[in-house]
Amino acid sequence: MDKQAILDVLNSLEVMEYQGGEEAYALVENTLENRAELNHVGIAEETVNKYGDNETFCIFALAFDNGFADYHQGGKLYLFGPIDDDLRQRVINGEGTAIDAERLLRALESELFGEVSRDPT
Repeated sequence: MDKQAILDVLNSLEVMEYQGGEEAYALVENTLENRAELNHVGIAEETVNKYGDNETFCIFALAFDNGFADYHQGGKLYLFGPIDDDLRQRVINGEGTAIDAERLLRALESELFGEVSRDPT
């Protein structure tokens, strides 16, 4: 599966209801058109069914649980990959983005964010 193609489709779907923060979610309408777009990039009907009901499904839960995304901001999903030495060096040298710094801080100091680190690398 092409994770970027899946993210592109997920991010293109119209979000009906969104909440950020620790218990973030983004609900989209459960329509034949939305399902067809996801099916086209390899997401099975059974997978979509796990993350909603007959009216809506959560694209955040679908993306995070299946490894298609590892970050969200402003209702959009992103896949940055593991926190590695390259990321650490970019942040230390002041060459990283604000998102890079936040990801590194969350991994190293997860208790500050009230969460358990999911990426210990």
